Amino acid sequence: MSTPFISQQKLINIDEIPEDEAYGGLRILRVSSDEEARANFEQHRFRFQHESEKRHAIRGTLCLKGAEGGYRICVTVHPSLRQFTDLVRYNPSDPPRAVDYEANGMKAAHLKTQSDFKGAKAANRGDFSRYILEAVRGERVAYLPTVTGWQSVEEFEEDPQPIFVAFDEANPAALYGEIYLPKRPIMQADGQTQTAALFEAAQNRLALQNGALDTFFVTLEVELKVDVDAAAQSFADRNGRGTKKNTNLVATFDTSSALAKLRNQAVKGTIFENRVADGRSTGATLTAVQNIVDASTLEQMLLNVISHGNRKREHIKHHHIEAVLPYCREFLQMLEGQFGGAWNDTKQADTYRRLYVHGWAFALKALALAYNQVRRDKLGPIMDAMQKETATGDDTTEQLVKRFTEIIAEQSVPTPAVSFDEFKQRLAAIDWRRDRRHWIRITGCLQEKNGTKKTVKLKSTGETVVAAAASNTPAHISQVENKILSDTWTELASGEPEPIN
Repeated sequence: MSTPFISQQKLINIDEIPEDEAYGGLRILRVSSDEEARANFEQHRFRFQHESEKRHAIRGTLCLKGAEGGYRICVTVHPSLRQFTDLVRYNPSDPPRAVDYEANGMKAAHLKTQSDFKGAKAANRGDFSRYILEAVRGERVAYLPTVTGWQSVEEFEEDPQPIFVAFDEANPAALYGEIYLPKRPIMQADGQTQTAALFEAAQNRLALQNGALDTFFVTLEVELKVDVDAAAQSFADRNGRGTKKNTNLVATFDTSSALAKLRNQAVKGTIFENRVADGRSTGATLTAVQNIVDASTLEQMLLNVISHGNRKREHIKHHHIEAVLPYCREFLQMLEGQFGGAWNDTKQADTYRRLYVHGWAFALKALALAYNQVRRDKLGPIMDAMQKETATGDDTTEQLVKRFTEIIAEQSVPTPAVSFDEFKQRLAAIDWRRDRRHWIRITGCLQEKNGTKKTVKLKSTGETVVAAAASNTPAHISQVENKILSDTWTELASGEPEPIN
């Protein structure tokens, strides 16, 4: 019996692939413009094509970023959730202990540029993970920013080196093709919390059962040839040029979160509909009457109604809406019944914010907190259920609603110190004029440069009154709430003006 002979083919080594100076010495195989290179690539004659255990192969764009003389070499790819975790390998909330992790300086870079996942950062990871799973369930569209990471400069000097196969060279600063990336960890320059959340979501039963590992896609940018100092500078530059976002605009543009849906359903048919400032048009200022509140204030009011301010917007989930919506609407309808007559959308003599405390954000937030207290018999079990539910994220929406309803039913029902009817009677009896002494004692007044009380002349009555302050601080909000619910609330009905002198 003869021994079978398998012909051997001499493979082209990596050092025969030219280094491209424009791309920092990265080895680039230009199969779109080099016919010999294309023929060899198509016939799998390159050694790197047979070393799948050493490199990931994924389509993407190789880019030069920044200014000449200091170009950053980046590869942008669009992996599935499965590919993302395979590529990155480095879960920042659970750093690997592998030898290559230490050798690449990842641990040193982490300590130098990132914070540990403790406290608020750990909570943010969970919130981000739930956001991803809400998209998997079909409750929202996922708008995820690009995760940016890097691989060490050592990858250019040690085996295996990265290799890029260029399929298109029309733009010399952005080559489309296939990156053969060493199977070593990718450290995050930006998007660390999102990366940790993606790793968490990838291990979730819902993601596994729904096939999300292969159907959920993200964008990953990997910078090549980076040392620890450059990584630290990158982190500083990305996080030290902070921007102040318009919270009203963000709240208005947000239509898919649970709180946004709750807000839109709660205001429908009430005096607040179409009278919420978005940060672009007329705001909710002293002289404005078109809008009653801004979007950010309205959201804080609803959070106060739901949880007495103990939950953030990201903690309100879609399966909570059915339980809390009736009380959010009741609160807004109560405000309309009590104050709607004063909130006219016309300028006559004096704007209602010049005249009344109930036109200001601090008072509206305080009223929402007080409402939560007088509705504790209804909202208390819901609040407790929000604290106690332990959904892991792998449940369907129907399962979440069912479990949440069951937890609510298991909670004890507290008795409010002040009933809802008594609360409404107090609001109707309170003198809400801003210049009254009882409000000045709580909010303080504006002052002239010489330290005397600032005054304003009312057009409607010709009176000269003290100009009350409107500090939107937790302390003032809490003071208003406590006074309305206290046994001394009748002091708010005195009708006595603040003395000018």
